[in-house]
Amino acid sequence: MFLLADVPPAVVQIAQRVNSHERGVMLYRLHRVFDVHAGPSRRHDELELAVVTQDAAVVKVRVLRATSGGKPLDDASRRQIETQYEHPKPGDVFHRPFDPAYLSEYTYQPVDAQTYRFTSLLRDSSHGDGTFTLDGSGEVVEYVYSPDVLPKYANSGIVTNIRSQVLPGSWRLTREAHEYRGRYFIFSGGATAVITYDSFERFADVPSALSALEKL
Repeated sequence: MFLLADVPPAVVQIAQRVNSHERGVMLYRLHRVFDVHAGPSRRHDELELAVVTQDAAVVKVRVLRATSGGKPLDDASRRQIETQYEHPKPGDVFHRPFDPAYLSEYTYQPVDAQTYRFTSLLRDSSHGDGTFTLDGSGEVVEYVYSPDVLPKYANSGIVTNIRSQVLPGSWRLTREAHEYRGRYFIFSGGATAVITYDSFERFADVPSALSALEKL
């Protein structure tokens, strides 16, 4: 098994930087647009959430708007979405290769001065193979990967993530795009999901952020 001691020192430093710039209590909005097609069939879903996080970990979620096929979701479905985001299953969250908690789950190879290639050691739905890229100051600004486990009916997929400075001293994921190709019976098809994160606000503590969330 790959050990943390085997992780390149430069990658450890990158992870420490990411960790320090994701600390604090935040409230932000998440917008998700999902489209899927197979032959003549089409579906378009939209979702808008308000999310409170502490050190980048989700604390509380509120659905602001949710539609599937153009129709609003009922209250039970909205509560289910909130629960899924607040208490994700182990395989629902990607283990970032520059997260201090997951460094030992990957091997690393430098591509150039600002790019590292990573390969997962655990072949499950929380992992993938790809690259992450740094800016001139050493901040991770993009990571792209192919998931180890694809959604049902997909035979290929790529996920592109963008990190940006959202407030002074704070960097977060601001955009992710998922693209999959596959087949459904005799039909070729595909699916895309574009998720944007914006309207970031910093709070002194979790109760203050939760109070602001309830007013939205």
